[in-house]
Amino acid sequence: MEGHAIRGVIAGALCALTFSIASAAVVNETGQYALAQGQAKITSRLSLTNGAFGTQTLALVQYPLHSASPLTRYALTEGEMLHVVVVRDDFQSFGHLHPLPSQSGIFRLPVLLDRGHRYYAYVSSQPAGLPEQVFRFVLQSGAATHNLTTTVRGPKIRVRAGPYDVFLDQTRLHAMRSQPITVDINRDPHSPGIAPYHVAWAHAILVNTASLTYAHIDGASARGICCEYVLRAPPLSKGLYKMWLQFNDGTSVYTAPFTLAAQ
Repeated sequence: MEGHAIRGVIAGALCALTFSIASAAVVNETGQYALAQGQAKITSRLSLTNGAFGTQTLALVQYPLHSASPLTRYALTEGEMLHVVVVRDDFQSFGHLHPLPSQSGIFRLPVLLDRGHRYYAYVSSQPAGLPEQVFRFVLQSGAATHNLTTTVRGPKIRVRAGPYDVFLDQTRLHAMRSQPITVDINRDPHSPGIAPYHVAWAHAILVNTASLTYAHIDGASARGICCEYVLRAPPLSKGLYKMWLQFNDGTSVYTAPFTLAAQ
């Protein structure tokens, strides 16, 4: 896997996001709407406070527009109330986490952040009766950003993810057009593990490396050919995108990072 992964673990009653230890100033921030389509139907707010042993606690609260009462009712997406996607500023690490359900509408995650990096946290949810809402926050905003032109690698069609070789049929897409992307996921026959391989689920998350807009592909459909799956990419504006394809073989979740160009 490219760079290092951001992993979520259980710590007491909270999900923990593990990075290298660093300190960060207290942050109170209102999120910026991050989907290329649609518009904000709610307000999303985040606070990041220092804790013990170098950790910080991320607290998320969302409100209906013009209301001070937190939202508590959400439609489950992939079985979760909220998805928190955290991306480092050089796009070399990635985490997809889920806070525990909250009856109060306040969701918490303890986090540790690498020194010298800025992180973008995307909070995705579907409040009851509303379309999907995604908001972007900046964590450790005082840190200098890296030069993305040197840290974002160019398009490539093959990535190693655990014991799997993952291939895309293309890395260049037509801008502003929904289109299929074919993915081959093949287990290395010399790698230990269960066989035969079967995808329990697969999805992808995309971030525009310039505008930082967010998109995702909810699922993949099998083509009836061994290990070959189809993702339907949404219409994307022109630009370079980092895409993280995640899939589950029944024992573990793997992440395969790619770079796509929409032209």
